[in-house]
Amino acid sequence: MTGELLKRLTEDGQRLVGEQFLRGEVKVTSEEVAEFVEPLPSEPTGDLEALDQAVDTVVSTHAQFDTDIDGALVKDVHQCLDITRRVAGDPGLWHWLAVVRYPHFVRHRWEYTSEEAMREKFLGAGSDLYSNAIHRLWWIAELTHDGDDYSLTHDVFDNQTLVNKVFDRWFARYRPAVVGVCDELADEPSWVIDETTRRFNHALTNVQLEALTESEVREVVGRIVDDVR
Repeated sequence: MTGELLKRLTEDGQRLVGEQFLRGEVKVTSEEVAEFVEPLPSEPTGDLEALDQAVDTVVSTHAQFDTDIDGALVKDVHQCLDITRRVAGDPGLWHWLAVVRYPHFVRHRWEYTSEEAMREKFLGAGSDLYSNAIHRLWWIAELTHDGDDYSLTHDVFDNQTLVNKVFDRWFARYRPAVVGVCDELADEPSWVIDETTRRFNHALTNVQLEALTESEVREVVGRIVDDVR
């Protein structure tokens, strides 16, 4: 993939994200942010022109705060950013995308309910897969897609309980667990997903997560679902 160099927002740049910015009452200008933006070390690139178009289309065709926005944009976010998981672990990349490149998207997807909650959507990332508004889309796609097949990714975003209860758990970065849990629970009601993921997460206190295969995860989840029901 060829495209624009991706950048990151430095830690000092986070001072630009005050409550008025979070509420959408002020914008960060290119002049204000310039000194706080720097290239990423490995100089990864992204097709940001295509991603710009995808973001604008989603924003123009979906009502504010519509959860369907996630599923509509997730594949584009994943495919337009030519990055490794190591690069994706740099919070500054996601801060730059949310604060500098696509703040209008973040505000369109997420309603301001508190300064703390909105700050997380702009300045979350790192080990928390569920925080930053764009980071979460890339990582969920990364952990659920199979080549060009994003069917499980879309199944996940069709069920917001699944998104909330799986990707806010500590096992969410281990792909066999993610795929096994999501595939087994995709068609289950919210109360089953809630209780099953809670019990599965607890069961992992006595089991080494990385030792489990996807089929073993499915077996464990299947037994828990039978017990929950």
